[in-house]
Amino acid sequence: MDFDWARGDVIVVDGTEVARAERSWLRERAEVQIGPELWHYRAEGGWTRSSLVAEVDGVARFTARRSSLFSTTWTVDAAGDQLEVASAGFFGTRLVVKRAGTVIGEVSRSGIFTTRTRLETSTDLDVPLGCFLLWVAYVELNRRQSSAGSSSAAVS
Repeated sequence: MDFDWARGDVIVVDGTEVARAERSWLRERAEVQIGPELWHYRAEGGWTRSSLVAEVDGVARFTARRSSLFSTTWTVDAAGDQLEVASAGFFGTRLVVKRAGTVIGEVSRSGIFTTRTRLETSTDLDVPLGCFLLWVAYVELNRRQSSAGSSSAAVS
């Protein structure tokens, strides 16, 4: 399956529009309309923002947690299904999605000059879970970009 956070904040799966999304530019929040359900994604957990939550009607359906401040691996709990989103390589421009230690997908940016994410999986995923994984990857890749930018600014 191919999940793509496409232009115009549309989420496309295998070429078909499945959701519309609206991200907050100042905070790590998003609203995603998947069919009749309006999902709310947000970061929580104090100043480290070490937890991401997806909820519908005030009920948390999916969570993603980092084990520590310096960890870049997210453990995703999706209604009993445990997944992991982690670095794919040394430079950190790609992420992998694992289930029980086996890679089932890879996340990258949709293009060179964009923050939109794209997820390609070897197994089928439910649309709500695929959309949440896109957002987890978006948050992680943006945090890396921000910390790299602040590190290089501090060195200058």
